[in-house]
Amino acid sequence: MVSVVMVIERFWPLIGGSETQCSQLSEGLISGGARVLVVTKRWEEDFPKEEDLKQGFKVIRLGIPGRGRLIDYFAGVHLLAWLLRNHRLYNLIYVNGGLANTFGSTAILMGKLLSKWVVGKVATPGELFFSGPRALSPKRFVHPLIKLRLLIAKRADYYTAHTQEVEDELLGLGIEKPRIRKFTNSVDEKIFKPPISTKVKMDLRRKLDIPLNKTVVIYCGRLVKRKGLAFLLEAWKRIIQEKGDNVVLLILGSGRNQPDSVESELRGIVEKEGLKQVYFLGEKGKLTVAKFLRAADIFVYPSIHPEGTALSILEAMSSGLAVLGTRVGGIEALIENKKDGILVEKESPEALFLGLNYLLNNPDKRIKFGEKAREKILKSYSSSKITADFYHFFQSLVKRD
Repeated sequence: MVSVVMVIERFWPLIGGSETQCSQLSEGLISGGARVLVVTKRWEEDFPKEEDLKQGFKVIRLGIPGRGRLIDYFAGVHLLAWLLRNHRLYNLIYVNGGLANTFGSTAILMGKLLSKWVVGKVATPGELFFSGPRALSPKRFVHPLIKLRLLIAKRADYYTAHTQEVEDELLGLGIEKPRIRKFTNSVDEKIFKPPISTKVKMDLRRKLDIPLNKTVVIYCGRLVKRKGLAFLLEAWKRIIQEKGDNVVLLILGSGRNQPDSVESELRGIVEKEGLKQVYFLGEKGKLTVAKFLRAADIFVYPSIHPEGTALSILEAMSSGLAVLGTRVGGIEALIENKKDGILVEKESPEALFLGLNYLLNNPDKRIKFGEKAREKILKSYSSSKITADFYHFFQSLVKRD
């Protein structure tokens, strides 16, 4: 039997692309017949140490609440002890990103010491670099402990890469090609789906308190610097000048427990500049996000750092929305410019303005892009197919024992 420990630094009730992918994969593995435990850090005091989720798996939260280097190390020690004490409960460890962080590298180390299968996911391009232009969080001085964690991170049995860029980075780090498996991120196409009629869309807007007679632009994701939202707000100034009160911008997400959070700065910009028709709606659960996407007209994702296969974009495309994205990382592989969305240059309010204005002025194009986007999701990014592929891969490893 496939018995998996999913190791991830952040998890429910914290919401983000990695957390959603982990939950989605866990559900899919369970439906295939696997046993799954999710082990994560206990970020806040009110997060229970253990919790059985309705999706069918248990979440174990380790460490003490808070942030900081010592708290990270304590969580790593707690994880080490938990994996050792519960080694009979699992035969495979899947590390969901953060492979060179304290939590992720501890999981890899213990998996190897305990002769368990270890598979690591590089969630974001650049996460295994700590200096240079490719680094996700560049440092002036790379501490020897970080170098040690990076060495451990390169000792997993296999790695999953969801974009060509991630695969190339792994090859550049000396990981042999046979140890790299391509598994794209996926989306639950049954939850994220287009509205079946205009009436359904308008009914959703009434329930969600969204204006009925305005064009709705939406962003869903973390409110962190690398998402480029300051450039979006700069572009929005011109959109308001052109369109007046006929458009609204909905921002779903937060910067909660993120070291590069810019939530307060973004709210400050809106208040200082007197930007109209901008609404911060906070974090929402998956089902609520799906409703907002079905009620919207345009999805915008102004990222300035190389992305993987951005889950927020997959969800928007699956919902039949026209997507405006920037030419970074895996976004370019997701969107075919002027076929199923629009691609513009990063860090450019002018480019974002022109892209948004094009979509606002061409509702027929928006509908066409959304239809093509939905077709692409059903063909290549369906969660039911991707999770089944994962299960067969994990099963093939366990059968070797």
